[in-house]
Amino acid sequence: MPERRSKVIHYSISMPRYIALMLSVWVLLMAMMFQAQAETPVPMATNQASANIDAVHSLIDRHVSAIRTRDAAQAYQLISQDGQQRYGTPKTYWRDVRQNMRLLFNHNSYSFLGNNQVNDMLIQKVNMIGKDGQENLVIFRLKQDSNLSWRIENIIVTSNDDSIA
Repeated sequence: MPERRSKVIHYSISMPRYIALMLSVWVLLMAMMFQAQAETPVPMATNQASANIDAVHSLIDRHVSAIRTRDAAQAYQLISQDGQQRYGTPKTYWRDVRQNMRLLFNHNSYSFLGNNQVNDMLIQKVNMIGKDGQENLVIFRLKQDSNLSWRIENIIVTSNDDSIA
């Protein structure tokens, strides 16, 4: 009968030292990484983005309020220079608002949803609830003018009414 030999793995004395060295290097690297993250200052862009969002929300509040109170001149002043050139007069703008954005005239409430920055445009989504209780998504496209003030570039009113499609 052949004799069975067991395989015995012989570790040299240097192997445990190698493992301990690798573990200590890993711990040191992790400690340095966490320390670097803790010392990194909070970027100012976060504060600036928050200020921008506050300014955008304020602009939309003023625009919706101007429309609800039937103040065509105020609503016209809050749109971008490109929009003002496109419409020409507050009366022309008001006609477009009356025809295509009836929800802004007659809504019960609205709340701000998420927003996205695309190049120099800010897209602000608004959940607007109409007089009939129907929820609609209104999308405001905003752009900063030469004075770095936010202006409304475009408004898109979507409808949840399946009969329109």
